Amino acid sequence: MDSIDDSKPVVPHGFNIDTIMRYASRAAYSPLASYLIVNALSRRLKTATAKDKLSAAAALWAAANVVVPGVGKLAGRLFYGGKKAVQWQSEIVVVTGGSNGVGLELVKRLLKAGARVAILDVHAFPIDDARYNDQWKYYSCDITNLEQVKEVAGQIRADLGDATMLVNNAGIVVGKLLLDMSDREVDKVVDVNLTSQFHLIRQFLPAMLKAKRGHIVSIGSIVSFVGTPQASTYCATKGAVRILHESLRREVASRYEANSIQFTIAFPGVINTGLFGGLDLGSFLFPTLRPDSIARKVFAALGSGKGEEIFLPTMANLLPIINTLPLGVQSTICDVLGGNNNAMSSFSGHTKY
Repeated sequence: MDSIDDSKPVVPHGFNIDTIMRYASRAAYSPLASYLIVNALSRRLKTATAKDKLSAAAALWAAANVVVPGVGKLAGRLFYGGKKAVQWQSEIVVVTGGSNGVGLELVKRLLKAGARVAILDVHAFPIDDARYNDQWKYYSCDITNLEQVKEVAGQIRADLGDATMLVNNAGIVVGKLLLDMSDREVDKVVDVNLTSQFHLIRQFLPAMLKAKRGHIVSIGSIVSFVGTPQASTYCATKGAVRILHESLRREVASRYEANSIQFTIAFPGVINTGLFGGLDLGSFLFPTLRPDSIARKVFAALGSGKGEEIFLPTMANLLPIINTLPLGVQSTICDVLGGNNNAMSSFSGHTKY
């Protein structure tokens, strides 16, 4: 297995809003920034000496970098309860679509951490490393076939034990106008992206409820909030995944009183996996992500023991707000941000499944 390099920024370097904000954040929290702020505020105080300014700047820097973050962490533990980081050796993780892209990058990190992993995919698992061979099992499984899902779930329980984590990662897109799609294409997108999640959750959630621990991850999309032409089936399924995530999270907490079971959902932009080849959202506001960008965030959420909502790149954080606006306003904003109506015009991505 290739070495894992997580030193790169989650969002790739380049002339984009994330890079600008990354450097701006570093500058804002630097000692120089603190001194400049203090110097600007003290101009009216003619009696302020250079020593006074330096002392105040040091105090401001310490507050911004040590005191405030420390108080924030303490408040989080007091009001929301602390979650223990997971012990990976005791985790059994099921990952769909784990043979390539985001799923493969996540599996690499899980194996390196010591977890046991069940990979469900229609494509062969590419890793052959003796160091990890006893940690993973590959199951050739068409997750749109309920009988196969049930059979494989039983095999996982027999081979590895009850799953403690489920990552619903598999997904496909057919970049056609709705009226140009075949019946099979429509059904396949819905079954892979959405229906399979219901069946997989129904297979693995009962054991989590019994054990009073578990973590379920869903991979949504930026189009979970705002649809785009020429991808109506994909957008609809990803929007439904968002609602499934929210409904199930509340259902498990309120009806089963199982607050110890965590739920994470990711809303990524375009990922460089070939799935959305040719899609143009504009590289400045929505830079293309690497597969490891999402994998790293999902792995961190699983490792923290806390459910999270992951938005990448930075502009994706605005989508829940945009989603609350009138439809006409939404369309205008999306056209400005990413050429929404024409973004799929140059689509050349694969539809392999």
